[in-house]
Amino acid sequence: MNKQKERSLRILSSLKVSKLPFNIKDDNYSNLGKIISEFFYFVSNVRNGNASLKWCFANIKRTKIFLQIFTANEENRETYKEEIAKNISEYSYKTIAKIIDEGLARGYYVALEVDGNPSRDSKIKNIRPSEELIISFLNLSIDIIHYIDSKKMRP
Repeated sequence: MNKQKERSLRILSSLKVSKLPFNIKDDNYSNLGKIISEFFYFVSNVRNGNASLKWCFANIKRTKIFLQIFTANEENRETYKEEIAKNISEYSYKTIAKIIDEGLARGYYVALEVDGNPSRDSKIKNIRPSEELIISFLNLSIDIIHYIDSKKMRP
């Protein structure tokens, strides 16, 4: 057996193919890789076409912060810099605050009054994604769902 075939079999034996809604054969797992690669290019191109999404997903720090803010917004929870820093402990408060401040300055995040019971500390800002960012993120997600559905992700 040639080295490439042995390599391919080792790779295939380590994949979690049982989770897929279709069967992968020894000779077509690379087609799955091609489809996945095309999918990531698609997502990257759609995301990069929007300034707010491009900024929010430019690196893992911004992505994690965005997801914390977005989730809090969807759950109608008050969120603020200190809370975000507690939830993303691998980065310093200073780093997180700087990213949030930049997002606020760019208009990607907004500081809103709290609906319901406001915090006791009036200096705490309730950070939310802007309406434009929410729309862009949800439209990106809809585009992803549409792409997957249109391809049926069948190798």
